[in-house]
Amino acid sequence: MRDGRNVKELFDFLTDKLRSMRVPENKEVFVTSENDVIGIGTEHEMSKCNHEEADTRIIIHVKDSLQRGNNTIMIRTVDTDVVVLLVGHFYSLCEQHPNVDIWLAFGTGKHFCYYHINTICSNLGVEKSWALPPFHAFTGCDTTSSFFGRCKKSAWQAWNACPEATAAFIYIAQHPYEPIILSSEHFLILERYTVVLTTVNEARRELFCKKNKSLENIPPTQDTLLQHTKRVIIQSNIWTASLSSIQNIPSPGEWGWKKEDNSWKPVWMTIPEAAKACNELVKCGCKSQRGCASHCMCMKAGLSCTDLCDCRCELD
Repeated sequence: MRDGRNVKELFDFLTDKLRSMRVPENKEVFVTSENDVIGIGTEHEMSKCNHEEADTRIIIHVKDSLQRGNNTIMIRTVDTDVVVLLVGHFYSLCEQHPNVDIWLAFGTGKHFCYYHINTICSNLGVEKSWALPPFHAFTGCDTTSSFFGRCKKSAWQAWNACPEATAAFIYIAQHPYEPIILSSEHFLILERYTVVLTTVNEARRELFCKKNKSLENIPPTQDTLLQHTKRVIIQSNIWTASLSSIQNIPSPGEWGWKKEDNSWKPVWMTIPEAAKACNELVKCGCKSQRGCASHCMCMKAGLSCTDLCDCRCELD
């Protein structure tokens, strides 16, 4: 199944089988066939849809069902992204269909349960509901990386402690594919969300200088965070446009991705790696309160002491 051609052939085969299926009376089945949506047991025709993700196609079907007068909708899924998308689009759907009532049958086995999207959105409020898809993408989803050692629960707690991040997430959702740079207002807000009370680069330096600190536990550089945010923007805006059957998605090459060997790979950073940019990292272990002596490694190398050194004799 790693070969896309095999996947396409499998779906074509299943589509052909479903087309000839007889469905019970008063039941309708809709099958996706590339950009076409085939109705079985109905004369209703849905418009063409070029969505690549099944998650966003579900939103199209919800919208279509509401337009046909069905206010109560049940969706069966095991994908968390579907929950996030339904919450993110709930209030937009309510604007056209005030009586919408959406339920979710989620999970399998002993983890199976029902979620009422109306209740979830009521508890979150309008702003957090709109901001949930960008938050989900920023803290890690199928196409974006997560922060090492930071689960969704930790990310949620950080969001509650940094409520101004809500405005940044909403801005991403409401301004499709707007370019972002290090000095952008909303990027600086997301930087503060990532590392509270200090900039990413300062926090990285401080933690790097501490002994026994794993590199995986050190925050990313601003440049790395910017590339991550670009990938968040393109994924969030794909989700935001779920209510439109036809999406116009820009090249991922402009949004934190690069094409290598006919596949897209993340751009982790655009600045040189520290190990390559620095010929050597010199530090001393001088303990004297009077300062470094002639045997100091930094003095021998003709360098000033840095945060890596134990003495701190020339940092002021």
